[in-house]
Amino acid sequence: MSVNSLGEEDLAGRDLRNTRLKDYQLHGADLSRCILQGTDLRGTDLQGANLTGANLEGANLAGVDLTSATLHDTVLTWAILKGAHLSGADLHEGHLHGADLCNADLQGADLDQADLGDAAVRSTNLRGARLTRVRLGGADLKKATVASADLEHASLAGAHMTETNLAEVRLSQADLTGATFGGTDLTGADLREARMREVMMGRSGRTGYVRLERADLSGADLRDAKLSSVNFAGANLCGTDLGGVLAYEVELTGAIWDLRTRWDYHHELAVQDASMPQPDGTFKVMKRYVMR
Repeated sequence: MSVNSLGEEDLAGRDLRNTRLKDYQLHGADLSRCILQGTDLRGTDLQGANLTGANLEGANLAGVDLTSATLHDTVLTWAILKGAHLSGADLHEGHLHGADLCNADLQGADLDQADLGDAAVRSTNLRGARLTRVRLGGADLKKATVASADLEHASLAGAHMTETNLAEVRLSQADLTGATFGGTDLTGADLREARMREVMMGRSGRTGYVRLERADLSGADLRDAKLSSVNFAGANLCGTDLGGVLAYEVELTGAIWDLRTRWDYHHELAVQDASMPQPDGTFKVMKRYVMR
């Protein structure tokens, strides 16, 4: 079927698997519920297009312009979205398991409750994106920019976040169990009540510390975590569970904690000795203290 024969027809619900759409202009088109499995859409203009409920499993959308497009409940499992332009796009409840989103631009996109399990999100721009309740288990976010994004209640168990920019991100009550952080920037991050058991934090190649300066980890669970070259300077550790933590070169100077904070027994007395009580009943690590 030739796409030129469709003219201005409504494409909603059509089976377009055998239609040549590469380099076609579909700006603002209604492609809702279309079947586009495995279709080559490279060079296609899909700005503002409506792809709600469409099936694009395994489709090639590398470099495609999907700015402000609607992809609610759209199937994009194993799709190639490398370098795609998705800023401001609506992808909430989208199915992106195993998708390749490397170098894609998703700044300000809505991915609420989307499934990105095992997706490749390397060097992807997710700055300011809405990622609440998103599923990113096992995903690779190496060198991704996720600064100021909202990941409350998100699932990132086993995710890889090497050299990822997560500054000022909201991760309260997120599941980060077994996640890996290497040279990651979490400065000022909101990690209240986050589940962080058995996380691994350390340097990555020539990168510096995992940065958690001024981060809020109150009520977070870091039991049995492996922490190496981590900076908690000025962090809020009130009620944080650090039991069983293996620590090396972990900076605590200026961190705030309280009587609910659980320290590994190797460091508890030394942290207390380095701290001073504060008027609000908390304690602040006043002397320079590094967990080794």
